[in-house]
Amino acid sequence: MLEGELLTVLGTNETIKIITRGRKTGLPHVVRVRYVTMNGAIYVLSGLKNSDWVLNALHKGEARIRSEEYLLHVSVKEAVEWEHAEVLEAFRKKYGYFITRNWYSSASRCLKLIPLGQPIKRGIIKGENDVTTTYSEWLAQGTSYLKSVALAFDSAAEEYDFTIGNNFINTWIRKKSISELLRWTSSDHTLLEIGCGTGQEAIEVSKHVKRIIATDISNKMIEILSLKLKHRRLEDKIIPVKMSAAEIYRVQELLPDLEINGCYSFNGPLNCEPNIKTFAKHLWEILASPGYFICSIRNTVCMSEEISHLLSLQFGKLAPRRHQPIMVSVGGTDIPAFYYPPHFFAKSFEPYFKLKKLIGLPVLLPPAYLNDYYIRFRQYTSILEKIEELISSRFPFNLLGDQTLFVFQKNHILQPNLRVNINSNF
Repeated sequence: MLEGELLTVLGTNETIKIITRGRKTGLPHVVRVRYVTMNGAIYVLSGLKNSDWVLNALHKGEARIRSEEYLLHVSVKEAVEWEHAEVLEAFRKKYGYFITRNWYSSASRCLKLIPLGQPIKRGIIKGENDVTTTYSEWLAQGTSYLKSVALAFDSAAEEYDFTIGNNFINTWIRKKSISELLRWTSSDHTLLEIGCGTGQEAIEVSKHVKRIIATDISNKMIEILSLKLKHRRLEDKIIPVKMSAAEIYRVQELLPDLEINGCYSFNGPLNCEPNIKTFAKHLWEILASPGYFICSIRNTVCMSEEISHLLSLQFGKLAPRRHQPIMVSVGGTDIPAFYYPPHFFAKSFEPYFKLKKLIGLPVLLPPAYLNDYYIRFRQYTSILEKIEELISSRFPFNLLGDQTLFVFQKNHILQPNLRVNINSNF
């Protein structure tokens, strides 16, 4: 590949992602690194000789490079001594003396990445609300909705743990969600998870319960979860099943001997399920009494988002969620998602469940797609996390989060005239 072509593929960003596969686990391992190009090859430096990504790449002799728009397959070998010296000089010119001295002057390894074949053009991985496709344009594509959702999450699967794990807001939300779930479960419970992704929540929750049936609409997510379970020897603790939320009646057919004591779904999988009432009915049918369902969905009103736009004088971005469905970016693919006012979503579960609790998640912290801005000022804004603890479950703040966390309890008998009380925390 010519130098000019390589630079086009890598784009203008100062870093690239290198994707390797674990030597023992087979799991994707993603790192973001600085780089330089010379003579049609990509060179990267590693401070530690035994970094996992380095050992993975050298063991396999290949890796993949992810730039904004492209995926490039490369061969990997260790650079020779004279190349290492030239790469250090190229780093100084590109990144400056201080960064090179502080981060790379004692770098123990220099890897040479040589492109193999032609790059694959992929959608740019953007922030969740940074989309280029309108709903009308998506409809014109003529793809079935659930198929689009499955393909989008397939495309996100390999980098999913890296994306979530490097986002403070997302990890904060995950911790709070799991903490609330454990209030309503016990060690002898079998739980059902809707939208398990790569299984990070399931693995953590499995330490506290008897068993988890982890479901997801994405084949790739289920494949990665299965590799994790094999490596951690958790096959008897977590059962992965590929299915959509509205298909959960199949759980009873596949696993007829298991009693399901509770269910959970975090970070908005149900925003991508168009048949919420069907899901509620099936969940009521398979959930043992007095089972609890704890879930979070994206809200149509997010107080911190509105405040952020006001403070930055972005008046044109006020109330960005008022029109539904809203287009979101997942793994570089734009798909529609359905955000809900809390009272409307709760009403969808009548007459099968009783609402026990509502939590805004988060209320004062910004949405996850604004994470970089929050982290930049966290030394001043971390007090918001303490205030969150005090107000997030109180009316009206529990209605104003980026997400709303619901705690439902199964009705022993159907109550067709049940009224939803969104002010109560019981």
